[in-house]
Amino acid sequence: MNHDKPIRPAVKYFFKHLERRSESLKFEREREKLAHQEIPFDEVEQFFRQILYQNIFIHTVGQNGKHESTILSKAIFSMNSVVRIYYSTSFDENNSGFIRIRPDMEEQLIIVERMHGHRAEPELLYASRRQCHVVRFLVRWLLRRIDWSKTKLENLDLYKRHLLQEKQEEEARIAEALALQEEEEIRLAFEKHAKDHPKKIHS
Repeated sequence: MNHDKPIRPAVKYFFKHLERRSESLKFEREREKLAHQEIPFDEVEQFFRQILYQNIFIHTVGQNGKHESTILSKAIFSMNSVVRIYYSTSFDENNSGFIRIRPDMEEQLIIVERMHGHRAEPELLYASRRQCHVVRFLVRWLLRRIDWSKTKLENLDLYKRHLLQEKQEEEARIAEALALQEEEEIRLAFEKHAKDHPKKIHS
């Protein structure tokens, strides 16, 4: 084979199409890879795990169909990256229901949906890829249902830890600011001393 012969226009045309097809396949592979990557869900799960065993009560519908005040540990269940919050445990299946929070690989979103009644069809309430947005939605949902006659903020162990941590963080910020201020004062004093007492150069 003679490698010195110039490449013919027809071959160039062929390679141009090969390049385009190769790039197209590469793009499809990347898109497929992105479409099936794991959705971060750990912050949502950790949020519920931390508040689960606090003395926080929410308004629910009990098994007899009447209003109840239920502690979170009996209303929230988390397993295999799915969180459920039961707002009704009525024996009447048409009136039972819960909120389900789960990552959806296909949609690449965290889905918040309501499951209500017998053979319930999921009712989409909220969806976002960002965990902080999902947590914000769920906090608003919970706040509307908290039973404040039983839930006392000052009695929550987690809230006490939160206050202590905030205090420690504030003290650390103040200590850092004071250290920087002291460092700056020493630098300015040194510069002033150097200016007032310049070194003599001996010839």
